[in-house]
Amino acid sequence: MNSFLKSLILSTIIAITANAQTFDQLLYQTNMQFSIPPGFEAVSIINNPDVNYDFAIKSATAPLEIRYRIWPVDMEQKNLNSIYEAVFITMGLNISNGKMIKSQAYPPESVKSEFGADAGRSGVVPIGSEFGKGYRFCLISVIHKDNVADAYVFYLYNDQRTIMGALTTDNIYHALKFE
Repeated sequence: MNSFLKSLILSTIIAITANAQTFDQLLYQTNMQFSIPPGFEAVSIINNPDVNYDFAIKSATAPLEIRYRIWPVDMEQKNLNSIYEAVFITMGLNISNGKMIKSQAYPPESVKSEFGADAGRSGVVPIGSEFGKGYRFCLISVIHKDNVADAYVFYLYNDQRTIMGALTTDNIYHALKFE
């Protein structure tokens, strides 16, 4: 990653973090919908040096925690409609302690119909940092709506069966989306 892109990502992260808002405020500001799926409850945010997030829920029946981060697009900076991919990679590197995330873009028609977004990606990394302490893997999903926001969802889990169950349950996988 070139130095310009690194400094752009860092300045974006600092600007967004400095203007901290509650999860409800972020949902309202970005015109997003969210509902806690049945069988999940809100849990406290765990401060860590790797990746900040705005809200988290945990399953009452399976070792699965889902964390959410919403970043409104700052229209005063250029190219922020395309920076979500670089931030996605950076978050994967931070969570995995340096392992590159293997990701796949959502098909445009699917991301639009399922999430009300213009673009998105997802990928899995092994957890190697404080961010996911107590879990083995993190599936990271990002959805992006042009000139509105990027929303990152982190699924923390230990085995394939747990995550497959969550991904095939509509009210879990689609709990956060643009209106």
